[in-house]
Amino acid sequence: MAKQLPWIDVPCGVCDRYIALKVDPKLGGPQSGVCKECSAERKLAPGRVDEDGGLFACQCCGHDELYTSKDLPKALGMGVVIVAAVLAPWTNYISLFVAGAIDFGLYFMLPETVFCYRCETEHRGFSEKPKHPRFDLQIADRLAYGNKAVMGKAHREGGTADGPEPEH
Repeated sequence: MAKQLPWIDVPCGVCDRYIALKVDPKLGGPQSGVCKECSAERKLAPGRVDEDGGLFACQCCGHDELYTSKDLPKALGMGVVIVAAVLAPWTNYISLFVAGAIDFGLYFMLPETVFCYRCETEHRGFSEKPKHPRFDLQIADRLAYGNKAVMGKAHREGGTADGPEPEH
């Protein structure tokens, strides 16, 4: 069976939907995408990807600071917690422990997704090398507020590829 190409989910910018685009590491990222919902075209400035599918920069805006997070739909996570909380009085609160066990299991089963700090593009199916650290609020603050950021972390040469995990 052929290996599936990595893909990106790019925010449309007009209608708050996402544009799903395949990325061939040997050919580079796509130069544009069209939203299926509102037909708006989104120009892309793809960043560097090595031939093994290693992601060094965002495939939408080219920014080299990325972070890793588990690919859990927020609605699913919140649904498990809400159901457990509603059932808690009738289950002697055992449902909360079951929700915790479900969350623990999902954490190890779900794949990781790489996100861009700048444009929030989601990168899926790329090689695990180089590894990008988890979300760092200091990087996000620097990008959001610039010089006004109180505790913004300086840009690391080479971006976040194989960078250290945040200290918090």
